[in-house]
Amino acid sequence: MDSLYLLPSEMGGENVTEKTDFDIIPVFKTVLAYPHNDSLQFNDIFNMSWGRFFMPCENWHEPQHILFQLAYGCFFISCLTPDNSIGILVMHAVLLLGGLLYSTWAWNMMCAPDIFSWTFGFVFLNFCQLLYDLYRIRPVRLDPEVEAVFALLFQPLGISRTTFKKLVGPEYAEIFTLHPGDFYALQNLTRIDRLSIVLSGKVQVVSDGTTLHTIDANEFLDSPEFESSRASVEDKFRVSIIATGTSRYISWQRSTLEYLFVKETVLANVFCVLVARDVINKVFAMNKKLASQRGHLLDIRLPGIASCLYDSSRETSPTNISSDLSPPLKSHQNGGMSILSAESHQTFWN
Repeated sequence: MDSLYLLPSEMGGENVTEKTDFDIIPVFKTVLAYPHNDSLQFNDIFNMSWGRFFMPCENWHEPQHILFQLAYGCFFISCLTPDNSIGILVMHAVLLLGGLLYSTWAWNMMCAPDIFSWTFGFVFLNFCQLLYDLYRIRPVRLDPEVEAVFALLFQPLGISRTTFKKLVGPEYAEIFTLHPGDFYALQNLTRIDRLSIVLSGKVQVVSDGTTLHTIDANEFLDSPEFESSRASVEDKFRVSIIATGTSRYISWQRSTLEYLFVKETVLANVFCVLVARDVINKVFAMNKKLASQRGHLLDIRLPGIASCLYDSSRETSPTNISSDLSPPLKSHQNGGMSILSAESHQTFWN
């Protein structure tokens, strides 16, 4: 027998006769081998067909069209891309190209709508992902005024341009101008409720008519006050900050920064580092101002400041030591250890 005929009763009552070539479907050979076995079910036939997977192919087909080969070449290359933003972009681009080639092969060569539909669906997904990756790695342009602040302060600490643009955007920050003689803060009047960075120009810090130090571009205006007034928003500046020329600065309200830091914890840690470093720089800048009337420089890192002013061979009284220091640096003697007065501490930290 070379073929298998199905009776009309076996076709659900329809008057149909179908001829099947069982040289193509070897499972039917098994059915014909057991024509009178009523217990032979469909599951048995299905299980017998699994032997087909373990049998070597007898007739190999010719290689597929060049579109098929190129498509799988693209799929192979996509597995070799590195694990970074550019690598992910290249991976989706190559997968998109491979999917297009494979869809063309399925539509024109195989005429298989199911293969074409599934493959084109993956092409669409890779196209959408490619657009998203291009948007994500797009170059972020910053205002030229804040570009230097980003390059000098935030970029070395790992803050991305996208995050920094959000920080200096109008939602969180404002940029102001100070003309010569304008005050940023007045002593004992201005509340400490913001944090600012000088973008251009120069300002002076003055206490009771005495210039303490200057603040240049890319430095914080009020980092010591901001750091020391965390517990209360009613604290006021103990110094005056005045512009010596036309200056521009960017400012953040304390409440706005705290709200942003809840969402951007990395940025909060970076700000803590920058503020602490700026406070230290201002403290050491004040070290150059600490000198006695005789010209001896004082070092605030030493526990006894006044003790380094005189030779150990010279005996002096506490009164002489006090009179030898400049007025802001008068100290009290306590068991041979010099302790700065409250006025000196105020000068150091502001």
